[in-house]
Amino acid sequence: MKNENFERLKKSLEQAIAHERGQGAAGRVTIRERPVKKIRINIMLDEDIVGHFKRRAARPHAAPYQTQINQALREAIGKPGSQNAADSGMEEIAERIASKVADRLRQTTHRKAA
Repeated sequence: MKNENFERLKKSLEQAIAHERGQGAAGRVTIRERPVKKIRINIMLDEDIVGHFKRRAARPHAAPYQTQINQALREAIGKPGSQNAADSGMEEIAERIASKVADRLRQTTHRKAA
């Protein structure tokens, strides 16, 4: 083994030992919440229900349709969801605002035409 490789290995081992003893240099730590455990099931849903969620999922920046169905079920049993609930709520608010703006634009367009 070349001398520089030996020195690199020695330094690496010293760092590992120091880390195990709690003497290592402070590093970046990322703490992540564990996701809710998911269970795979097969379920029969009405075609219009699945179609509704697939159309919503086709919109830009929308959650996948299965996630949206899961969120709707959470809301039905009264359990608040995780981040997806907030995203879904914000999406619905944005849709309502966009709808109201579109209605106002239509009204002003009709007034100008008359």
